[in-house]
Amino acid sequence: MIEEPHVSIIMNCYNGERYLREAIDSVYAQSYKNWEIIFFDNASTDSTSQIAQSYDSRLKYFRAEVNTHLGPARNMALEKARATYIAFLDSDDIYLPNTLSRQVELMESTNYGLVYAETIIIDEDGKKIKQKKLRYNSGYILDKLLKRYEISMCSVMIRRSVIDEEELRFGEELQYCPEHNLFMKIAAQHKVGVIHEPLVKYRWSSSSLSRKTRHLVSKEIGYTLDELRRLYPDAVNSCCEAMVAARAKLNYYDAINLINKGDYPAARSVLVPVVTRRWEFMALYLMLFLPIPQPWLLRMLNR
Repeated sequence: MIEEPHVSIIMNCYNGERYLREAIDSVYAQSYKNWEIIFFDNASTDSTSQIAQSYDSRLKYFRAEVNTHLGPARNMALEKARATYIAFLDSDDIYLPNTLSRQVELMESTNYGLVYAETIIIDEDGKKIKQKKLRYNSGYILDKLLKRYEISMCSVMIRRSVIDEEELRFGEELQYCPEHNLFMKIAAQHKVGVIHEPLVKYRWSSSSLSRKTRHLVSKEIGYTLDELRRLYPDAVNSCCEAMVAARAKLNYYDAINLINKGDYPAARSVLVPVVTRRWEFMALYLMLFLPIPQPWLLRMLNR
């Protein structure tokens, strides 16, 4: 009997006690059995440690001495993972029962550097909000991801050999989207597999780290775009229009940050250079002339 490839599932966690057991249980419920959890506790002060360490040896528990930004924390967890494939599940998200089997099946039958799938968005009580449908098909899709990034981290599996041979890691400087940095570097050099079925439940939470650091999104995505141009000039030059579109999106993110601060005139000014590039930019620009309450506008933009 041929042994199934080993999978390391990285779980980074800081004070995640509320949903943690449900997340871990969803891994133990997998139809695919050859896995380990690399659990990295980012110096939690709640009962995260007790919950994580209540499981058997398939969960390998590690703890940081001090709390760090997300990029370094993810890299510290990645260094502990030694399996053929690396998957990711944050402490408030949930795997569906066939997540690993579908991911491994596609990896084993192709040479993809990374695969990702559709996600079901749930609220804080676990109620379905919507299903995130994917636009793209498998292949070299750097140009498409530059125009509209659609990868949910909890749906990703990567090939360990890819990141080791190319010495790729999460961006250490990044707090909001270190995974975007890593995944786009993989997409610049490798085919990417797209699974058009939901494999995970992603929990939308008003208190999530991504929402608290959203003001950094333009700066951090800009950092990644600069890295892509420097490290992979041939790949970037082959999709120049997509790179221009990605740069234009930075203005949109800056506008959202200014709206969050209540500065509508400045948000309009930021949008002016890119307002004709996408209908979303034009719609937001026009709405900023109307007396729309800030909370309503932000809720609409965060959908």
